[in-house]
Parts: sequence; C-alpha cells; structure tokens
Amino acid sequence: MTNDRRDDAAGLARELAAQLAALATPEPNAPSSSGASRRAEGGHAVPAYAGPRAMLENAARFVQPVLPADAPFRSVKALVLRALRIVTRDQGVFNSAMHEALRAALVETEAALESLAREEEARHRELREEAERGLGDVRAGLLSAMETRENGLRAIVSDESAKAAQALQREAAARDAIGREVEGSQRRLDLLETRSDVAVGRLDEAASRLAAAEARLGESASRLETAEARLARLPLAVGRPSEDVRASRLEWTPLRTELRPAPGEVRPAEPGPETRSAADPISAGLYADFERAFRGAEDDIRARQEGDVSLFLGGRGPVADLGCGRGEFLEALAARGVPGVGCDMNPVMVARCRQKGLAVDEADLFSWLRARPEGSLGGVTAYQVVEHLPADALLPLVELAVTRLAPGGRLLLETVNAESVYAMKWFWMDLTHVRPVPAPSLGRLMEACGLRDVTTAYRSPVPREVTGGGVEASDPLVAAMARLLFAPQDVAVTGVK
Repeated sequence: MTNDRRDDAAGLARELAAQLAALATPEPNAPSSSGASRRAEGGHAVPAYAGPRAMLENAARFVQPVLPADAPFRSVKALVLRALRIVTRDQGVFNSAMHEALRAALVETEAALESLAREEEARHRELREEAERGLGDVRAGLLSAMETRENGLRAIVSDESAKAAQALQREAAARDAIGREVEGSQRRLDLLETRSDVAVGRLDEAASRLAAAEARLGESASRLETAEARLARLPLAVGRPSEDVRASRLEWTPLRTELRPAPGEVRPAEPGPETRSAADPISAGLYADFERAFRGAEDDIRARQEGDVSLFLGGRGPVADLGCGRGEFLEALAARGVPGVGCDMNPVMVARCRQKGLAVDEADLFSWLRARPEGSLGGVTAYQVVEHLPADALLPLVELAVTRLAPGGRLLLETVNAESVYAMKWFWMDLTHVRPVPAPSLGRLMEACGLRDVTTAYRSPVPREVTGGGVEASDPLVAAMARLLFAPQDVAVTGVK
C-alpha cells in the first residue's frame, strides 16, 4: 500500500512539471512578444502582446491547483492537494498577485503601444501631407520652368522660322536674278553668234586681200634680196661711210613703205602698233647699223672681251655665246684655242659670223639653249643681251643656262651699268632696249639658281675727255656726284656652277 502511494506521488509530480512547462511555453502560432504592434488587413490595431496575454489567461487556471475531471488517480490527487493546501496557500496567493501584476503591466504596455501607434500614424499623416505639399511646390516649379522653356523654344523656333523665310525669299530673289542673267546671257550669245557670222564673212574678205598683199610681197622679194646682198657687202668699220650705205638706205625706205598695208586694207594680225621681228631683214639691217654706230668697232669690242677668255679655260665643253652679234667673243675664244658656239636672231649678224668661219646658228636663244644637252657646256655668256629681255624672262634664262652648264662651268652676263648716269644717256639710244637691269639683281638671280663665287666687275670707264680728267674731287659731295654721273658704263656678273 505504501509503494502504491509513492508511485501516485511521483506521477503527480511529473504531471505538475509537464503542466508548468506547458504554461511557460507559448503556443506555436501565437504572435511574438518582441514586436510592438501590427496592423490587421482591416486597419484595426492588433495587440502586440497577444502571446503573453494568452499565457496569462492559461496561467490563471493554475493559480490554485485544479485537477481535471478525467485525471488518473484523481481521488488520490485530490487528497494530496487537500493535504498540501496548507502548504500551497501562500504560493497560490503569490501566484494570484503576480498574475494580476503581470496582467496590469500588460494592459498598460498595450495602452502605451496604442498611443505610440496613434502618434506614429498622426506623424505619418503629417509627413504625407508635408510631402504632398512639397511635391505640389516642386510640380508647380517644374511646370513653371517647363512653361518658360517652352516659351523660349517657341521664340527660338519663331526666330528661326523668320530667318528661314527670309533666306527662302533671298534664295528666290537670287534665282530670279540668275534666271534674268541667264536670259541676258542667252541673248548676248545669240548676238555673238550673229556677229561671228559677220566676222567670218569679213575674214574671208581679208583672206582675199591678204593673198593680194602676198602677191605684192613676192614682187618685192627680188628687190629685198638685192638689198640684203648689198648689206652683206657694206663696210663694217665705224667712221667709214660710203655711197653704198646711203644707196641701201634709200632702197629700204620705199621697201618699208611698200610692205606696209594700203589705206583701208585689213591686216591678218591683231590690231596694234606695227612691229617687226628681230629676224626681219629690214629690222636686222637697221639694228646692224645701230650696232656699228653705238656699240663700237669689232676690234675694240674684241679687245675688251679678250680678258674674259681666261675665265673659261679648261672647261668641260664648248662656250656658248648667246646673242653673239658680230662674233667678237667667239673670235677671242678661237684665238686662245677654246671651242665656242653661238646663236643670234639677226640674220645680218649671223651672216657676218659665218663669213668669219664661226659656228653660229640663227635662232632664239631660249629654243637654241634648250636644244643643247644638259651639262654639255663649259660656259655660257651673254654680252649686252639681258637689257633686251622682259623682266619675267631673266630668271628662266639663268635657270636654263645653269642646267646646260657642266660642273665647274661659268655663266657671264654683261649689261649696261644702271648705276651710271652717263651710260643711261646711251642706253636709250638703242630702241630695242627694254629696261636696264641692275647688277645686284643679276647676282641675286645667279645665287638663287645655285651658282657660287658670284662676282661683279665694272668695265668700260667713261672717256677722260668727258669726265674732265677724273672723277675725284676735293669736295666729298662733288666727288660722290662725279662717281654717280661718270660710273663705268658696263658691268659683268659671273657665277660658277
């Protein structure tokens, strides 16, 4: 009997321990006690301590020991509880007081949480309203900025449209002007075509007149040949006038008159002043006469140029004399055993050179020089030639001469000294002179074309009977003026390739 009671007491203790453990353990689906509060789907507040509340309600049943109706050994357990009531009474009172304190604290906590929730909701409403007001202001600002931007864009579009319209108007006006100009050009073209037809008729008429002029020219050819033969026999020394010269001049005058066109006759050449080529026999004869009168005797010129022969000794080819005239320098070269060739456009001069047995061609110096192989000449000279050329031909002349020179060959250009007032008096005596060429300009051209050792030599001093015995004076100003007036008449510029 004693063992059975012990077994009942042990089972009761185990059951009480299990119930206490169940009391302390929250239900699995109960809300967590760590959260403050939450909202249901309907918007009502749900107590944040639903789990602890359920625990208190469950614990309220066990403030005083109670046995379930279907508890095993209920009668024995009831006796034990009654026996232990004296012991557990104070514990029950404590448990009741503790339960009530916990319940009151839970109620106050829930009230505080609900107050906080209401404050939070109010704060949220304020923040939402403030945000809505801020968004309204921002929206209004954005709308205002967009409106301002839109107005600016509309103004820009309006200005651009106005400019485009003006450009279109200008383009239309330009097209109209071009159209009118095209119509005017077409009318002018029609007029030119009409005039061209008239000009063709006139050209045919001029051709017939030209044929008649050629016939007259043929008739005078025999008389011209006679004049050329007499010119070849003319004495070449200065100061030896003869009746042949006078007779020849008398024959040239009617020849020139006959060769000029009759009044009203159409010339085949372009209108302008009558000019003659240097190869024309009449012009050639006149220039030969000028050469004798103003250049000097052949012996004198040859004596002046003999000193230049030493500059061309030992060259790698013949020396070419451009515009060789009567051949004085070629004669001086031959006397020293230096081979020389020359060219001149004056047939009278060429005939005189060939009489002397010199190798001279009747040709333009540019075409003649281009026909020579490059680097084939030991030297190139041009005495009193550059003043007969236009300014734009000087550089091509120097360039062409340099290409034809062999290495070590020398270029010599002699001309009238442009710095001598006395020489300029005689310069314009020759009607074929174009312009004086200063020596520094020639030297600069040679240097620019790659020649070295460019030097300038002044020659042909003014006769003493002209200067009065000299150009020096005690007064420096007078001496300077004398040197300007009576500077040497010629100047020679040389350079070596």
